[in-house]
Amino acid sequence: MYKILGYLLFLPFIGFYSFILGPILKLVLLPGGMLLFLLILGPTDFMAHIRAAYPQLKNSQKEDKAVTSP
Repeated sequence: MYKILGYLLFLPFIGFYSFILGPILKLVLLPGGMLLFLLILGPTDFMAHIRAAYPQLKNSQKEDKAVTSP
């Protein structure tokens, strides 16, 4: 009986998180994290790291080099 009651309480919360709360958190936290990196690194270093991570974003005027630590 407790097992059935446990599933009846557990499954709605899993569905709520998976289909409602999860996408909302992704919409808020991912851009917020990228903005935090932008503030920490500055615009030029941030864009250098983004270009290194995503080679398809190459700018035809600049060379795309791998970013390494100094």
